[in-house]
Amino acid sequence: MLGLKRRTAIGAMMAGIMCAGTVSAQGLELRMSVESTPGASTQQILAEFRDALQAELGDAVAIEYFDSGTLGDEIVHMQQVRTGQLDVIPIGSDAVQLDSKFAVFDIPFLFSSREQVAAVLDGPIGEELDASFQENAGLKVLGFGEIGFRHITNNVRPVTTPADLEGLKLRTPGSATRIMSFEKLGAAPIKMNIGEVYLALQQGVIDGQENPFGNIAKWSWDEVQKYISLSRHVYTPVTLVMNLRRYESLTDQQREAVHRAARVAVESSRAYGAENDASLEAVIRERSPNVQFNEIDSASFQAIAAEIGAEIGEIAGSEFTARFVEAASQ
Repeated sequence: MLGLKRRTAIGAMMAGIMCAGTVSAQGLELRMSVESTPGASTQQILAEFRDALQAELGDAVAIEYFDSGTLGDEIVHMQQVRTGQLDVIPIGSDAVQLDSKFAVFDIPFLFSSREQVAAVLDGPIGEELDASFQENAGLKVLGFGEIGFRHITNNVRPVTTPADLEGLKLRTPGSATRIMSFEKLGAAPIKMNIGEVYLALQQGVIDGQENPFGNIAKWSWDEVQKYISLSRHVYTPVTLVMNLRRYESLTDQQREAVHRAARVAVESSRAYGAENDASLEAVIRERSPNVQFNEIDSASFQAIAAEIGAEIGEIAGSEFTARFVEAASQ
């Protein structure tokens, strides 16, 4: 084991500079971290990967693992994994900040089922995203897990048509294309760290947010929201990545073990997302009986969705976007 006992951000960072990504006489040493707390989708996939890799390699691997934002938020983690201070992290919506191709995941109303998503991400499109991430970010994609289908919550009115979004102050991730999408839909998107959302909703700094049930329940946002609109407007994957130089330094045996462990984590993540969708709506309805749920009129969003898709194509690349949309429609 690395034997680091002080898990402060500064201590861990310094240790990372000296020790991250090494192969000692005792075997492989890896450092992994995630900003989210236990139970969140990004934490779940990383913990599953850690456990599966430990089972694969036993005493031949020593894993130092951090969660709950010990080392910073997702943006900090992306910097650390690219510089080699961390070896493995999961990335959510902010993947687009490292590679513009990931903007395609902000095209609204593209996916309608998990089977659709899996077919796209486990095929040639997923391979192309991996190759692009290696080239543009210096990161190897180990697999795509799930954050899930996102829903809109707010304290002003039920969202049924685009007109209902007019002027709503909605927290979104930092993705420029997610922000652009909601601006096109008439909302006033606000970039905000996920840990600040509860208080901002409670104090009225923002009117609402958009996330899957897993995050809505995990962060207890239903306690400070009046309306949950079942929009399923976009699907967000978790991109599980390893520093590319670190990945290339692995032996063939280690690399095979990493891929097997990543596959276990991916399958577990997708099952976890499906289970959350099946159960957490009921949990939220029971613990927050005053929250009003509503379906949306998806047809009313289609014209604007097509316009948004065209603009995202200019960012992600028109040819790649066309292939992505075609694959999603199969």
